[in-house]
Amino acid sequence: MPMAQRFSNQHAAEMEVSRESDHRIANNLQLLMAMIAAERRDVADPQGALALDRMMGRIGAIAGVHRQLTRLETGADPAVEIGGYLQMLVHQIESGCCDVVGGRRLKVASDSALVPARMAAAIGLIASECVLNACKYAYPGGAAGEVRIELRLASARALRLTVEDDGVGKTEGGAGFGTRLIDMLAARIGGALLREATRPGTRIVLAVPL
Repeated sequence: MPMAQRFSNQHAAEMEVSRESDHRIANNLQLLMAMIAAERRDVADPQGALALDRMMGRIGAIAGVHRQLTRLETGADPAVEIGGYLQMLVHQIESGCCDVVGGRRLKVASDSALVPARMAAAIGLIASECVLNACKYAYPGGAAGEVRIELRLASARALRLTVEDDGVGKTEGGAGFGTRLIDMLAARIGGALLREATRPGTRIVLAVPL
């Protein structure tokens, strides 16, 4: 067999192993989410329930990356179609964190783009934290409202994630773990964060270089 053919066959086999590995990781993370969800049903304390909802959101963001991975034939790092991933993630938050989302409507719009898996995971985690923060803190007394999640190609070399609510503008304090996690993830992918009051509501914008 010619060397080029052997190399091609080996590469195809490695890609198949990688895809199977991604699938198994995603399945294991989904199982972990199911276990947390089962435990959450027995938790009466609101803060304890919220902590478990947040944990499910974080695990779901990572599991979604593994399900959406596209392993490029060039051998480059695995990539994720960020538009479909964000749509999936928001749907997962709606169905898995019903008590937190409550009467709030989650509206998502996203451009289509392939981004590195590491960046997609960070964007997904940031979006999840921002959405859960808005649903929990911006609507006291369980008021209805709308949380908008938008991801756009700001240019050929930049993405912009915007999460905006129409609530009272109250967000988690700066010392909260969720806020620190958002800041850490943004820094890890070289992003710049902007938090601003929109009266009514709060807007968080993440700009990320591609």
